[in-house]
Amino acid sequence: MTEKETLAPDADSEQQRLADLAEIGDIDLSQYAPGTFGCHEAMHTTSLMLDMTDDHLLQHPAIVADPDFYRLAGEVHEALFALYQAIGEKHLVD
Repeated sequence: MTEKETLAPDADSEQQRLADLAEIGDIDLSQYAPGTFGCHEAMHTTSLMLDMTDDHLLQHPAIVADPDFYRLAGEVHEALFALYQAIGEKHLVD
């Protein structure tokens, strides 16, 4: 599977994204395009969530003690890292 196939939205995800987009209403999405402060804010928030996942989940004794919890927390961490990389790839082009 290529990276583009991995990042391609599935039908359920795209349907939910469109519903969420409709719910946030009439805002100027250009304020959140790559290269803007809004996009940088999303990248920064993702970085914070990565740190929190590492510090507060992957290191938590209840998580470390249970293989299923640890695997799931690791998947969350990997997904956040992939999101951080994807945002950075588009946001930090220059």
